[in-house]
Amino acid sequence: MVRVMTDYHAIPELLEEYMQPYSGTGLWVTVPEFRTYFALDEHSSPAISGFFRRLYHRPFFTCPYRVTRIEKLRVTTPQTRMIKRYFITRRPRASENINSPC
Repeated sequence: MVRVMTDYHAIPELLEEYMQPYSGTGLWVTVPEFRTYFALDEHSSPAISGFFRRLYHRPFFTCPYRVTRIEKLRVTTPQTRMIKRYFITRRPRASENINSPC
């Protein structure tokens, strides 16, 4: 079942949940993978990619994650298009004293 994201402020908490199994390591993530993991509809894609770009350009002080690289990929399914993948890493331990999510 696809769920509709009605609260875009939930993205930081979703990212925290998505990254927990990968503690301490970096992970390549695409918006379609992120959406599929949480069964989100396509209308949430701009908010997710915008949040990832924000973590790349200006990481939040309270967020334990940052995007260190963005790469463009050509995919052919369901149609040929360009998508971006984001390399998400955990920030250095000094900023983890704050227990607030992204």
